[in-house]
Amino acid sequence: MIPGMVRYLTLHEFADRVGIAYNTAKGYLRKGVLPQADAEIGPKLGWLPETVDEWMASRPGRGRWGRDDLPPR
Repeated sequence: MIPGMVRYLTLHEFADRVGIAYNTAKGYLRKGVLPQADAEIGPKLGWLPETVDEWMASRPGRGRWGRDDLPPR
């Protein structure tokens, strides 16, 4: 890696980091549950590791997501 270069996580890496399946991450992205991406390059999204960690720290526990936890449609 080039010194000073910022490395963003792909959706696959996001899913691996938080321990969810890639398809689950895609569903969360569609529903607006994931944090806003830190970078967009064309259709590709990228997240900083700190963004992912902050999201994990504030997210409800597994299996406890209710209707009120999802963003409005």
